[in-house]
Amino acid sequence: MNLYLPLGVLAAMALAVLASRYIAKRRLRQTRRSGLALLSQLKELVVRQQQHRGLSSSYLKGNQQALSDLQRLQQELRSWQTRLNDHAYIAKQTRWQSYLQHWQRLHASWQSNTLENNITQHSLMIRNLLYFAEDIAIEFEINSLDGQGLSVSFLWHELLLTAESIGQARALGSGLASAGHSSSVERIRLSFLHQKIAETDPATLDQYSYWLLPEKQLRWDSLARLQQTIEQDLIKTETPSISVQEYFRQATEVLDAIYQVFDAGIEHLSREA
Repeated sequence: MNLYLPLGVLAAMALAVLASRYIAKRRLRQTRRSGLALLSQLKELVVRQQQHRGLSSSYLKGNQQALSDLQRLQQELRSWQTRLNDHAYIAKQTRWQSYLQHWQRLHASWQSNTLENNITQHSLMIRNLLYFAEDIAIEFEINSLDGQGLSVSFLWHELLLTAESIGQARALGSGLASAGHSSSVERIRLSFLHQKIAETDPATLDQYSYWLLPEKQLRWDSLARLQQTIEQDLIKTETPSISVQEYFRQATEVLDAIYQVFDAGIEHLSREA
């Protein structure tokens, strides 16, 4: 009995192993890119949900001019919800269905809510979506996809949580600026959010934005200005004098910069996947 396989058979086996590894690697790459695309789409939904929270809070405190923007946002929300719901994985997830049901209830009743309840209900929905981002990262095997020092978890976890703290502060502050007065409870809540925002490391944001978006030359002094505005114009006074338009603009400027870093990071990781 010949114990040695012909060279041709050995070569064929080696090629089969290599082909199998190539196919597995290609499938993993496709899976990861699909997951990154879903994270990007989910972020677009979160952004609009945050905008709706801020504008609806301003409206509830008397800013009637926000209504037309709210109607536009509600159309955009439906569009992104439909786009995500068309994905087979997304549509069957309990967390996603819970979000859709929560939004339907809130959409029907937000105009009769108090400022506090409006912010709370929006924030619960957004928190659910951020947890859903974690589910996607696990399901599509992108948790360990780190490219040249860029941590995936920094994008979908730290960066999105920072944006959400700013988004909550935008909503609450917009309501107080619209009303022109605030309660001690509202100022305490805003102070808590101010502290959460202060935990953000500007040096880390500088590092990632310089690396991912060198042409943008993003400067994070806008974050420091926002923190100062929240403290001086909203927390330390019972009668805010800053206009709702100016405060919303300052908060949105910071959020836009953060989401530019997020988008660039997702694009970079998609190339590295």
